[in-house]
Amino acid sequence: MTISITELSTYLGVSPATIERWVKQGKLLAYSKGEDDLKFRIKEVKLWAARQNIRLNIPEDGKDSPVEGRVISLSRAVRNGGVYTDIQGDDKAAILKSCVEKLDHIPEDFKQDLLERLFDRERALSTGIGNGIAIPHPRDPLVYLPHPMVMACFLETPVDYQALDQKPVSILFIILSNTLKSHLPLLSALSMCLKDKEFSIFLTSKPDLDSLSDRIETLLAH
Repeated sequence: MTISITELSTYLGVSPATIERWVKQGKLLAYSKGEDDLKFRIKEVKLWAARQNIRLNIPEDGKDSPVEGRVISLSRAVRNGGVYTDIQGDDKAAILKSCVEKLDHIPEDFKQDLLERLFDRERALSTGIGNGIAIPHPRDPLVYLPHPMVMACFLETPVDYQALDQKPVSILFIILSNTLKSHLPLLSALSMCLKDKEFSIFLTSKPDLDSLSDRIETLLAH
């Protein structure tokens, strides 16, 4: 059984352009049926995904079906994503690239696609929410992720992020969700935390993973 590049894009959660790039690089095998119409054999795609150690959302009957996933707490998502300090870069693009390179949970071949998705979101509207904080996130879920994650990234030097208050950004919370269902609660919980003045002050200390996770749990428990 074969699927189209559009279908594979949906199942993998990457853009068709990324898939075309992998095919040209010889990383993914495709079959052409008609002019510029790439087809992929499901069995081979599943083997490729297994080697990449990524989730592949292809139903057994070959028909599209939504991935429900499960909602997890913000503290759990932060533990999944990790805390990173001294992120270096002179501008928004360099900062995002430095953050994505830190991710061990995403195969190297997927990182460029993630960067492009983050850039697309920033070009549409800056995710700098003010007070030196930004919340970058792709517009669409990354269905290949095994679970949602939030990266807490502390910059070595603040950068211009075209934030709402025009202040430079020094802290990024990058939300990476595998379903829309998991994204919205994480964004809501994070927004609630960031409205707390003491929590914002706490972030300036560049807390480690345990301290940040525990503080989030305590704050949201009230």
